[in-house]
Amino acid sequence: MLGLAEKEKGSAPGVRVRSERGTGQAGDYVGEKVNPGPDISEKIEARERVERLLEGLDERDRLMLILKEVEGFSIEEIAEVLNLNGNTVKVRLFRARRRVVSQAKKRGD
Repeated sequence: MLGLAEKEKGSAPGVRVRSERGTGQAGDYVGEKVNPGPDISEKIEARERVERLLEGLDERDRLMLILKEVEGFSIEEIAEVLNLNGNTVKVRLFRARRRVVSQAKKRGD
């Protein structure tokens, strides 16, 4: 059975290699590189795309999405901060997300 393990020597930070489980030997690294994820330029591009989409929303939608998706507030915390009912927050978040998706489709993002 194969699992993932980070190889400490001889590879760039964040690069993972496959290792075999079960033998317990230090030399079990196969050396096959696994994609570590998007590089920094892809992350910057994605962030800029999200910022453009958020700029296209009205203030209320933008605030809701930032509090929930960026800042990590719970529904209850957002409701308390904005003095709203929790169900109102859920509905507004749903609608704001729907608007973002609609905008992204129109722009081709």
